[in-house]
Amino acid sequence: MEPSDEPRSKRNEARNRFLAACSLAGAATASYRSPKTASPDDDCWVDIGRLGSPDAPNVLILSCGLNGEEGYCGSTILTKWLSEGLQSNVPRDVGLVMLHAVLPPSYATGSAAIPARETQRNWSDSVLSAAARRFASYTEKAGLKPSNKPTADDAPKPATAWLRQASSSIVDDLIPHARGVAVLEFHTGLRPYGDIAIASCHAATSDGSERLKSWYGENVETDSAAVLDLFALGFGDRLAELPLTAAHIEFGVYSMQGILQLDARKSSTARHSDMRALFSPQSREWSEHIASEGARLIASALKGLAAT
Repeated sequence: MEPSDEPRSKRNEARNRFLAACSLAGAATASYRSPKTASPDDDCWVDIGRLGSPDAPNVLILSCGLNGEEGYCGSTILTKWLSEGLQSNVPRDVGLVMLHAVLPPSYATGSAAIPARETQRNWSDSVLSAAARRFASYTEKAGLKPSNKPTADDAPKPATAWLRQASSSIVDDLIPHARGVAVLEFHTGLRPYGDIAIASCHAATSDGSERLKSWYGENVETDSAAVLDLFALGFGDRLAELPLTAAHIEFGVYSMQGILQLDARKSSTARHSDMRALFSPQSREWSEHIASEGARLIASALKGLAAT
């Protein structure tokens, strides 16, 4: 196998495992394929699985992060959850939608804030300062440096209309009947290995944050509204009138060994490859940990929705 084929093969393997698990669980699926480009490495899919009553008044949406390697985190959680038969625990009045994707860097969607009315606020100096600190922290962790020079990231991105179409298809199914919607988006990040952070996408004192606290306790982060990749696809614009409960869930991948390995690499290409790999650990221990914790988080959300 050529080195350039390896990422695509890995993505396809994750996709095939998810679709097989959906089939065994009796989940209906719909698939969206990326348009053809000059590079075969851009070839990828978004798959949507659905369980439960199509007319359920409450709906839980589970999504992979849509920016590169961290998609494997959500892929592992969704596939393991289905493979272990946990879909049998979905309450009768709750529908479940799963968005599965592992996208190459060329399709990075970015992230956006929830477009609900409750996030509108006066942009005080303290809020702007907090936003600046969060951005600075992000750029430092991601290894980014401000520059006016053109970079490879400035190159035109492949069209993302197909991603928006996949996102819109979920909303089309929800609008006629849903009275309450929850979104859990799974990510990885540079926090201690195995740590879990549940960040509310809502204002600190909003109903959305209060619902998340009732599901997961007072450890839910509400210092500033978290962002989701789904919202960058226009997902929430049409749901603004519905009670929406959204959380950015991040599993820590930081380990001293991994960081030291980055410094030891002489090639910048190898370092970048290692950095991407940091966000999708491949050990069995890691997979079992996120699958177990992911199942726990899903169960709490289902229980909370059923009680709404």
